[in-house]
Amino acid sequence: MLYGRSAETARIDDLLDAARTGRSAALLLRGGPGVGKSALLDYAAKRATGLRVLRCTGIESESELAFAALHLLLRPGLGDLDALAEPQAAALRGAFGLAATTGDDRFLIGLAALSLLAELAGDRPLLCLVDDAQWLDRASADALLFASRRLDAEGVVVLFGARDEGPAAPGVEELKLTGLDREASGLLLDEHTPGLRPHERERVLAESDGNPLALLELPGAAAGAAELGSLPLPQRIQDAYHRQVIRLARPTRTFLLVAAAEETGDLAATLRAAELLGGTAAAADEAERHGLITMRDLTVVFRHPLVRAAVYQGATFAERRAAHQALAGVLSGEQDSDRRAWHLAAAASGPDEAIAAELERTALRARERLGYAAAAAALERAAMLTPDRPERAGRLVAAAESAFDAGLPAAAGTLAGQAIRFAGDPRALARIASLRAQVAAGRGSTRAAHEILIAASGPIEELDPDTNVLMLVEAVRAAWFIGEPALMKVAADRLRAAPPPQDALVPLIHAGLALDDLTTGQVGRALPPIAALVAFGRGLPDGLVGTRTNAAGIALLNGDFEAAREIGLAVVRECRTDGMIGRLPVIQLALTLAETFLNRFRDAEATAAEGLRLAVDTDQPNHAAHLRAVLAWLAAFEGDEHRCRTLAEQSLQYFSIDGVINGATVAHWALATLDLGLGRLEAALDRLETTALGPARHQMDVTYFAPDQIEAAVRLGRPDRATQPMARFTVWADAVQYPWAQALLHRCRALTGPDHEAEDDYAAALRLHTDRERPFEHARTELLYGEWLRRGRRQSDARGHLRNALTLFERTGAKPWADRARAELRAAGERVTATGGDLHLLDLLTPQERQVVRLAATGATNRDIAAQLFLSPRTISHHLYRAFPKLGVTTRIELAHLHFGD
Repeated sequence: MLYGRSAETARIDDLLDAARTGRSAALLLRGGPGVGKSALLDYAAKRATGLRVLRCTGIESESELAFAALHLLLRPGLGDLDALAEPQAAALRGAFGLAATTGDDRFLIGLAALSLLAELAGDRPLLCLVDDAQWLDRASADALLFASRRLDAEGVVVLFGARDEGPAAPGVEELKLTGLDREASGLLLDEHTPGLRPHERERVLAESDGNPLALLELPGAAAGAAELGSLPLPQRIQDAYHRQVIRLARPTRTFLLVAAAEETGDLAATLRAAELLGGTAAAADEAERHGLITMRDLTVVFRHPLVRAAVYQGATFAERRAAHQALAGVLSGEQDSDRRAWHLAAAASGPDEAIAAELERTALRARERLGYAAAAAALERAAMLTPDRPERAGRLVAAAESAFDAGLPAAAGTLAGQAIRFAGDPRALARIASLRAQVAAGRGSTRAAHEILIAASGPIEELDPDTNVLMLVEAVRAAWFIGEPALMKVAADRLRAAPPPQDALVPLIHAGLALDDLTTGQVGRALPPIAALVAFGRGLPDGLVGTRTNAAGIALLNGDFEAAREIGLAVVRECRTDGMIGRLPVIQLALTLAETFLNRFRDAEATAAEGLRLAVDTDQPNHAAHLRAVLAWLAAFEGDEHRCRTLAEQSLQYFSIDGVINGATVAHWALATLDLGLGRLEAALDRLETTALGPARHQMDVTYFAPDQIEAAVRLGRPDRATQPMARFTVWADAVQYPWAQALLHRCRALTGPDHEAEDDYAAALRLHTDRERPFEHARTELLYGEWLRRGRRQSDARGHLRNALTLFERTGAKPWADRARAELRAAGERVTATGGDLHLLDLLTPQERQVVRLAATGATNRDIAAQLFLSPRTISHHLYRAFPKLGVTTRIELAHLHFGD
């Protein structure tokens, strides 16, 4: 019976009941050692009537073995792998060493785990119990958390148990476990130790502090309670176990020590190694009779992790070393090579190149299975055992690179810093500097990244021109994001003077220098190399995802939004097909911006919402903050003030620390757009002017929002404040000669020029506008022209333009502007309804429902859609179930006849 846990058991019962109705959830039970996490997981297992139960336990020694815990959990379901999409099935097979790895995205394994869990829940609900989650290997933890955050309608419940010091689990609900109250503590103590004298009972209650395990174990150490009271509770419990262990015969203690050192529970290996040291099968039986271990299914299981800790830490160094040596001696097969390497490392008493080389091979195998955290740990330990200083530096750098790939930037930075002490070769130092710069940028220190790259480029410019150029281009990019001309000039001047690299890198130099030209206002000189790079990226076939992603981003600088969207859609499709989940947020950011500039607001919202979820899942805070800024901008077009401000403030809070100006500029633009749409002209103008005069004045977004700045100034009656943005936008529009840019330029001239020339400029703008390209901007031109005509008492002429504006605003979902057009129509003498035109179909759906419905309308199956959107097929079915009534359809066939375009 569980005493004092009624709230916790009720929560577990609710989750199990929900699973029986097809709902999914994940819950983390967090608390100190012995507080009852395992007992609650056992309770869930007993209450899981009608559910299939999978279970695994994190093992401290296996925390360095990639996907060990995930394999243990999913092993009963591996026979269902063929039911998964092939890239996912291949990813799991590669992770578990069943086949060669086919990709390089560790998050694909999390998606595959989600799909397999959903598949296993196909016949009946599924309960997954993960105990001691603080000791999961990082690869397994990442995969399980990725899957848990995306559970929805599969009928799957995942319960984690973890100590307080375990890593955070963002996106998973936590239930904090504390000690039992005095009444529950007394009931538990009396049930298990009824014969205590009153003073002993009171002492145990006081010393246990409500910890259930302490209530069970401390009575046996009552004689030593006086000195136990001064120690932290977990140590007191461990001491209680140690008192039991030291009273055992030496062969039994030897067997327990080998079992504690082995930790995977492999009974055969433990027995063989223990026999080498004088342990016996009879000793194993003795340990089991004392209740310290159990042996089942050829596995040794300690009664509690603290028993294992008491055994291992109570031994001398020589005893522990002998245990690891014995285990390494019996683990000779290829399948056990990784475990053998770690035991050899644990037994090492000083530098040993042979053991270091074996650990390095272990790291290589881990990387091949996408177990980057395990590879980092193996390489770090290998470096500690490496006698040669340059070789040690190389292994530390490799460890840092693996840690960075594992999403552990702090560890990567620490390892790279250690490598500097042992590296003397400029090339090695440059490699370290590149990594440190990536870490700095990833952790929000873009300025530090620039400084690191500039400092490291000089010593290698003659030795390695290619690396030098790559570092300087990254320094230019960092300066661009920071928005400081002085830093840009330093990097660009170095780049211009750099020794020539191989021909393939020359376009990168041109791209870097083009950013410098944009910073200094030389738009005409910057555009040709940018256009050439965009054309190059547009013509690339599948593959080279990074290059094409950069091309999409550069197309945004060039104002070629169609090219950015075309490239972005192609790269997103490839990333989905190949399961490159970690690469999606950055290309989805570029695609979202392109769709927003093209006024495809609903597409942009769906893309940004998914990108934000993935950026959070894959720990990419910079991209997450930028996507929040774009979502704030989209909320501004809709007139959703609360959502706009919340997202913009979250973004600005991050960028105020990070110092990346272009992301902050989008957030400020979002808030200004909100004010402009709601008629708060002075607030909009003040914000745009402040942004344009600050560090952001060197970013292209400042040019793009110049028409908003001009409109706010003129409508506020301050045309003098439109002069500077008008000059800025004129230079840009005349240089690019895009029809959309010329249309906006004519509209701005109509606002700022002589009144007798305004009509010609409005007419010229409307000739350049099309409904397909930037319909929101087309509508704004129609609205401003209609307002100008109405003010000139030409109501009849005005009404046609105002009706066009209203139709386009409603089509794009720009509610504040639609309200303004509706008010102008009434002022022009036309009766209009309060709601305006018909609600767009996509406005009825959530962003995720829109994605699902659009794909379903193409004939894609639920499994196909799930693979593309990184959800489970059951979740896709759930979204369609909710969307069909909203759309007034009953079958997938009917979806093909609906219009979903903007």
